[in-house]
Amino acid sequence: MPSENPVSRAGHAGAVEPYRLPEPWTPPSPSIAHRQVSLTSKGHVRGRTLTHEPTPRRVFVESYGELSAAHTLMARSDVVHLREQAEPVDYIDDLGEPRQHFFDFIVTLADGDKVAIAYRPDESAVRKDLASTLRSIAAHMNPSVADRVVHMSERHLPREIVRDAKLLRAVRRDNRPEDDKAVAAIVETLLGVTTVGDLVRTSGLKGRAFRAIVRLIGDGILKIVGPHGITYATRVARYAAADGGL
Repeated sequence: MPSENPVSRAGHAGAVEPYRLPEPWTPPSPSIAHRQVSLTSKGHVRGRTLTHEPTPRRVFVESYGELSAAHTLMARSDVVHLREQAEPVDYIDDLGEPRQHFFDFIVTLADGDKVAIAYRPDESAVRKDLASTLRSIAAHMNPSVADRVVHMSERHLPREIVRDAKLLRAVRRDNRPEDDKAVAAIVETLLGVTTVGDLVRTSGLKGRAFRAIVRLIGDGILKIVGPHGITYATRVARYAAADGGL
């Protein structure tokens, strides 16, 4: 009896791409946070996302701002590892009192440096004099924990950057390395700037090429030239400088 959804054999007229079976599902590994985020903190919303490692790992956050920061940090091609809520850091405050501070994230960069990141909205950071706190922490920071400390706020997370980071997270779920290889071969021939749409048309892969292009941007093979917010009109070029991917 003929199949209800016949697929022509490769090489025959009317041949279509065979159906792909999904990869076996592997549950994500647990969070490696030292401190569990609060379920009921006033003004906070508990959430989670996943890393894009071969076995994704849960990352917990306690605000939408932290979630946007996590997506944006993981989208950077120079960030090789992210940990949320690591062990507390001991320091002495301006009054000489011993204190502890939990950094929202500690990221490891491709060059081996570690950066401790405190995410706070600017209004809250100014009101609580976060800059003074971070100076005190930096003065006593153990280099094995982090090489430097920074404050990250909504100013570092414009809507287009966050949207691109979420798009990258979505397309990294694909299992089409052959698409990435085909588009990367075209990118190798690029001289100067082109558009995402031109690359899609050249590849002949349609929407699959668009998703491959986003992955190549995230991997640092392509870089965005001009405004973020990836569309077919976005201008791109071969990655040549340390621009940090997305």
